[in-house]
This record gives sequence, structure tokens and C-alpha cells, in this order.
Amino acid sequence: MADLSPAGPGLPTRQLAGNRLSEALLPLELAPRGQLQLSALSRWNAVRGVRVALVALALLFLLIGANLATPVYPMLQQRLGLTAFDTTLLFTVYVFALVPVLAAVGHWSDLLGRRALILTAVVLAAGGDAVFATAHGFGQLAAGRAIQGVAVALSTGAAGAALGDLLPDHQTLAAKLTLACSAGGVALGPIAGAALATGRNPLLTPFLVHALALLALAVPLAVVHPRMPGAPRHPAEPPRITTAFHLKPRRLTLPVQGRRTFLLAAGAGFISYAVFGVYLSLAPAFSARLLHTHAPMAGAVVAALLLGSSAAAQLLVPPTSSRPLIALGVTGLALGLALVVLAQYAHLPALLFAASLLAGTSQGLAFRSLFTTAVAAMNPANRAAEMSTLWVIVYLGSSAPIVGVGALARTYGLLPAVSGFAAVAALACLGLAGAVLRRR
Repeated sequence: MADLSPAGPGLPTRQLAGNRLSEALLPLELAPRGQLQLSALSRWNAVRGVRVALVALALLFLLIGANLATPVYPMLQQRLGLTAFDTTLLFTVYVFALVPVLAAVGHWSDLLGRRALILTAVVLAAGGDAVFATAHGFGQLAAGRAIQGVAVALSTGAAGAALGDLLPDHQTLAAKLTLACSAGGVALGPIAGAALATGRNPLLTPFLVHALALLALAVPLAVVHPRMPGAPRHPAEPPRITTAFHLKPRRLTLPVQGRRTFLLAAGAGFISYAVFGVYLSLAPAFSARLLHTHAPMAGAVVAALLLGSSAAAQLLVPPTSSRPLIALGVTGLALGLALVVLAQYAHLPALLFAASLLAGTSQGLAFRSLFTTAVAAMNPANRAAEMSTLWVIVYLGSSAPIVGVGALARTYGLLPAVSGFAAVAALACLGLAGAVLRRR
């Protein structure tokens, strides 16, 4: 989206006579505009603000779709005979599809362009909605979740890098938008799913509406002409890509500068997404016992309180470099988890809501501060690859821990399983707070 410097002399260019959508995905889009001469496609030279909005909306919509199914999981359990363990497996299938793809192709947008991957992800996610909406068994549900995971993987590094490219003098704002759209999409997904699941077809309508929204967004993404916001590359410099060899999977890249902050941000993200995953997969069943209701909106509100307060904190509270404040935020997440468990044992619904708000706000403050510092220290030439590495570590938090909680819930019950997870996550938060406070 934000790409794309002219190709060097080593990249062949030619006249493209057709108007096929596939032309927008070719490496030839890296060539200068005058050499491409597209007759209709990619003619819209949008201003920077529009480009930023398109990238942010794409990231937001993709994350909304990835969490749209949270409030309808209880209905799927009743219709298809699924268990709580099956629900956690469905959430983990999404992560298991996301992480390998993100690790393998996270650097592609540094070569092919941001728009190419973002547009592909949007169209692919719409297909995932269609598969999930028409599912008649666990296998088809898993396939839909896997497609959604691949779509988010394609867009995660590309969207974050595109915002960094478009706002080169405002890296803090770029990091804020990346986190706000990611956390905001995760928070809005359950609410949107619950709101759209109240009609005649509660298992079809949410995914159909979301698919149509994605396809509508794909239109401006397809026609906007990619441009690099910085200075053009010198013609003598080598092209970004000349053969398919450049696209082969690479080893995950850790930044040379700011590695300690990078690892702290990755650790905070890992713990945070483990908590988010448990909330998104088990919040409806967990809250139904305490609130004495199986309404889809009840579980969605509980999940959205945690995720929405996190997104609000990331968007509204300025990032801080104060280590005591960051450590306090991580400690607040640990305290919130403890209060969530206490609310169940004490039968206090109000405490569940307050604890979710506390945990989300504390997490948002700490993670955004660490994330912003880590992104600012990244090398612009490898920003997508390094950011993809960060997100790989973060998303791994939504894999094994959630499967473990689901397995424990099947054996010992939901409340003991969540209590054990909360204890382990709280201890990890306290350890991370100590690492933040320790001087270099």
C-alpha cells in the first residue's frame, strides 16, 4: 500500500494491456508508473490520509473477522455437538495457520509491496467467512479458521510496515494505529458477532455481512496506485526482487538495535494474547455460569471489556518510557486476572466486569509503551520482517496455552482450568515486571 519505489534496471518491465485484478499483485507494480501504463487499474493516486485510512480499515476488518465467531460458539456447540475443548481447538487452528505463514512470508511486503499482500489478505478473509458460514462439521469450521489465520498472517507485517512507511516522521502514531486497529478489531469482533447473530440466521448473517464489507474494501485497495512516501530509489540501486529466490522463507529476524526492548515487548505480547485467547474462546461459557444467561451478547460484552479497554488505553494514553509505570501496568494485568477468578468463586458479576477493565487497561498501557519503543528502533529496510517476527512471538501466546486450558477444562472443569491458567499468567506478569525494572 505504501510501497513502491521504482524497480532497478534488473527488473523487466513491459506494457500491460489488460485490466485483470491479478495485475495488481504482480512484482511489476514496483516499476515506475510511466513504465507500467495500466489502462484502468491502479490509477487512483490517493493522498496519504486516504492511504492510511485504507490500511487501518483493512487491519481492523481482518481482526474483527478473526473474532466474529466468539459469541456464536455456544450455538455451534449445541448444533454440532462440540465441547469446550473443541472450541479452544478451533481458536488454536487459527493461530497454527497464522504463525507459520507469518514466519515464512513476513518479509514479502518488503519485496512485493504492502498493497499486494494486504489486498490478497482481504479477499482471502472474505473466502474464509464463506467457508465458516456454511460449515456443517468441525472439519469445515477448522478450514474456515485456518483461512482466516492465513489472511491475518499476510496482512500483519505488511499493514504495520505500511503505516510506518506512510508516517515516517510520526512513528509513534504509526505504532498507535497498528495496535489500536489490532486490539480494536479483536474487541469489536465479539460485539459485532453478537449483534448480527440475533436474526433468523445467527450462524450465517455475521459472516455474510463481514464478507461483503471486506469485498467492498477490496475495491479501493485494488485501484489505488502504490507509491513510496519517501525519496525515490536511485536507478543504479539493485531492484528489490528479480527472481522467485528472493521470496523463499527466511529465518526469523531479531533486530540488532533495541533487542532488549524488542524481547520485552514480545514477552508482554505473548502473555497478553494468551489471556486474550482464553477470553475469546471461553468467555461465553465462563460468564454464562456467573451471569445465569446464555445470550450471545453476555459473553461478548465480557470479552469486549478486556479487549476494548486495552484498545482504548493504547489509543488514548500516551506511551511512556518510565519503567515503573510499565511495570505497574504489567502488575495490573496480574491483579486483574486474580480478581476475575475471585469473581467466580465469590459469585460477584460486578467484580468480573471491573477486573476485566483493570486487566485490559493495564495491559494496553504496558504493551503499547514497549511496542512503540521496539518499533521505533527497527531498521526501516527490514521493518516488515522484524515486525513479523515480533507478531509471531506474540501470536504464539494464543496457541499452546489455550489448548492446555481446554484440555484441563475437559478433565477438571472450566473454573479450575481457568484458575490454574490465571495463576501461571499472573506469575509470568510479575516476572516480566521485574525484568522491566531491572537496569540494562
